[in-house]
Amino acid sequence: MSFVLFNNNNEKIILFEKISFYTYIISFLISFLFNPGIPKREYFSKKFVKEYKGNFKNLINCDKCNITIPSSLKVGHCIYCKICIKGYDHHCPWIGKCIGKYTKIPFYLFLISAFLYIGGSVFTFIIYIKKKF
Repeated sequence: MSFVLFNNNNEKIILFEKISFYTYIISFLISFLFNPGIPKREYFSKKFVKEYKGNFKNLINCDKCNITIPSSLKVGHCIYCKICIKGYDHHCPWIGKCIGKYTKIPFYLFLISAFLYIGGSVFTFIIYIKKKF
């Protein structure tokens, strides 16, 4: 994980790197494995429109997915995944998945922990170079 194992003076740096690395991995797995906000199966049927049309004021029809969804869900269509996502933010090429309502917080944690891990590794490397020369 770290470039070098230092003496006891630098244990805090190595601990910081380990914590940020494990946070990075766990937040990546949560973002990758959890449902980003794909609407329930009931929205995909024409029966839904007949039964619930009176309950919802505004229904949105996605021409690409061929589904009718209440506008209160605030969905967006992903052109890569070819599906509507609740609270659609973007399609992330690093994760290979959409970032939606349920994966925004783990995704931001993934970005922050990746930045901290890389920063800690660079800092450790700089300390190693200073001690070597």
